[in-house]
Amino acid sequence: MKVISSVKISEDRLAKLLAVQPQAQIVQVKELTERDEEAEILLTYGWDVKEQTLNLYPNLKWLQSLSAGVDMLPLAKLAERDIILTNVRGAHKIQMAEHVIWSMLMLLRQGVVFVRQQEQKLFSAKPKVDEMYGKTVCIVGAGTIGREIARKCSAFDMTVYGISRSGRPDPAFARVGTFEEMSEILGLSDIVVVVLPLTSDTKNFVDAEFINAMKPGCLLINAARGPVTDEQELLQALQNGKIGAAALDVFVQEPLPEDSPFWGLENVFITPHIGGRTIQAADRMWEAFTSNLSKYPNQDKINNIIDLSTGY
Repeated sequence: MKVISSVKISEDRLAKLLAVQPQAQIVQVKELTERDEEAEILLTYGWDVKEQTLNLYPNLKWLQSLSAGVDMLPLAKLAERDIILTNVRGAHKIQMAEHVIWSMLMLLRQGVVFVRQQEQKLFSAKPKVDEMYGKTVCIVGAGTIGREIARKCSAFDMTVYGISRSGRPDPAFARVGTFEEMSEILGLSDIVVVVLPLTSDTKNFVDAEFINAMKPGCLLINAARGPVTDEQELLQALQNGKIGAAALDVFVQEPLPEDSPFWGLENVFITPHIGGRTIQAADRMWEAFTSNLSKYPNQDKINNIIDLSTGY
């Protein structure tokens, strides 16, 4: 079997891949521009794969994305060609959950304010510090990452609700509601965390109706994708106090432009799309691919197969 990788593979990781599939021919390329009729597997982060890219590999059977999100990929074309798509679902749950907890603490314990005071050499305890204890949190996107966030929130004695398309009960949550029940749960929640995948159904999901359903002064954490939020509605809600404060790791345009009004808001904690990035993250991502490669071509045993009709 031939694997084309647009991701640089270190020698030790290459050795691990060949150990589980000794017959594999793994070719590393800088760009996916050369036609290859023998390639069965494509390894990529996803950003470099367009519809025309797939035409270069007429015998492609499996595309492995080292990203959790697959919204950038030509899903319809993959479905038309009956190409299996897998991601690294689960490889980001630990660091994403820690990022969300950190974001909550930064907002509740006035982290941004105290950093500014340190820069000014100002030793003042005037900023009001709040607690996670006893708060109610709503996690919009009760999947693998949402479940890990819920588990960690419970350790802080928070009441944790989840929102998912199915509303299927999950022991990590006190309650999981459907999208139709979301308004009620938003109105009960002190903190709202958004970790939805970006699909055609979730673009601008956090819109005026969503924001109006939130408890006045509620905190918002977006660790999903920028386009999941209607940024104009979000900006207005932060300016008028409908949303008390927000931790934003993702934006519609990245890097966030210097003239973006979000930079000037004192009630916003901005991070540069780092929720899934830690020193350990790459190892988990490679473990996911190595495991799948060891099972190929047995599709029944391959993990994290994406439903191409839904995008997750």
